[in-house]
Amino acid sequence: MKPLAFMVLLALTASAPAQQIPERDINAAAKALQSATTLDTNKYNPRAPLSPCELRPLQRPIFKMSVKLADALTAAKTYSAAQQGLALIILQDGKVLHESYEAGANPKTLTASASMMKSLLALTIGIAVQKKLIGSIDDPVGLYLSEWKDDPRGKITLRQFLTMSSGLKLYSFADPSGDSLKLLLSTDINAVALRHPLQDAPGAVFRYNNANSQIAGIVIDRQARKMGYRDFRDFIQRELWCPLGNGAGELWLDREGGNPHYFAGLHASAEDWTRIGELIRNEGRVGKRQVVPAQWIAEMLRPSVNNPNYGLQVWLGSPPDGKRRYSAENPIAITHSEPYMANDVLFFDGFGGQRVYVVPSKGITIARTGFTNMAYDDAVIVNAVLKGLE
Repeated sequence: MKPLAFMVLLALTASAPAQQIPERDINAAAKALQSATTLDTNKYNPRAPLSPCELRPLQRPIFKMSVKLADALTAAKTYSAAQQGLALIILQDGKVLHESYEAGANPKTLTASASMMKSLLALTIGIAVQKKLIGSIDDPVGLYLSEWKDDPRGKITLRQFLTMSSGLKLYSFADPSGDSLKLLLSTDINAVALRHPLQDAPGAVFRYNNANSQIAGIVIDRQARKMGYRDFRDFIQRELWCPLGNGAGELWLDREGGNPHYFAGLHASAEDWTRIGELIRNEGRVGKRQVVPAQWIAEMLRPSVNNPNYGLQVWLGSPPDGKRRYSAENPIAITHSEPYMANDVLFFDGFGGQRVYVVPSKGITIARTGFTNMAYDDAVIVNAVLKGLE
C-alpha cells in the first residue's frame, strides 16, 4: 500500500493564513498524512458529513455477455488489481457489466478521491449558473470576491480559473520553507488561495493549480450563502448529492466549521462516483429530472484554449497526449500508453489512479479507485472495455 503522496506532491500555496485563526503545525500535519492511504479517510480531519439520501441503486441485470466482452472485463479487473486497485465498477447504458473490490473494500467503502473533487466542483458551478447564484463564468471574480474588487486579480474570469489558466503563481513543493503545504494543511486555506499573486497574464498559460479550484469554490460558497443555503455543503447536498441518490460521504475541512478543500476533499464510495459519471453521460439528467443543464455539460467538455485535453475541471482523452503533464513546472507525467479507441473519452483525474471515465458514444461509465500508484496507465482499462465491445 503506497501512502497518499499526492497530498504532498500537489500541495500548492503562498503565504500564511489570517492571524486570528490559530494555526496548526504544518509539518506535523504533513507527516501524519504521508502515512495515510486512500482508505484512511479518518486521518483527514476535521470532516463534515454528506448525509445519505434516498439511495438510487445501480441496475444489476442478469444477462449473458459474449466471451469477448467477458474476457475484456476480466482483463480490466486484472489490470486494476495489479495496480493496487480497490474498486472497479463498469456500466454500459446504466447497467452494471462488472463490479469488483480488493483489499477488503466493499460497496460502502469511502476513499479519499483526490482531485476527482474538481470535476464535481464544476458540476456544482453549472447548477449555480442555472439558479442564478452567479451570472456567467465569464464574469470577473472581483464581482464575487470583495478582497479582489479593486485588485488586478479581480479581472480574472471564473472560466479562467476553471480551465486552469488564471495566471496565478504555482508554488513548488521543492520550496524548503514548507509554504507549499499551506493550501493543503493551513487552518484557513481560503486565505492562502486568495494570497496567490499573478505569475502570468490571465488566459495565457495552462497551469494546473489547486488554488484555481479553491477560489472557484469560494465563489460558489459565498453566493450560495447569499441565496439562503447554509454553506457549500448544504448546497451540494440539496442540489446534487441527493438528486443523484448517493450514499454517505464526507468533505474534508481546514478546521472545525471551516472551509472545504474544493480541489481534493471529497470522500465517497465508488458507487457514488459511478452515479456522478452517469450524470455526465446522461447530459445532466437523473431519470426524468434535469439536475445540471445539458448545455453546461457540453460546456464542461469543450476543449480549453490553452490545453485541448482539458475542459472545465475535467480531462479529455482526445487528441492523444502520450505523457500527460499538469504544467511545465510539474515533473509528474501521467502515462497514456496508447490513444483511446473512442474520440469522446472524458475523465476525472484523482492523483495516483483514482478515476471516473465516461465514453458517451459507447454508453460507458467506469469508476476506479485504488492505492496511490504512479505507474497507473490511463489507457489500459478504458481500451480493454472498448475492445470487448467491438
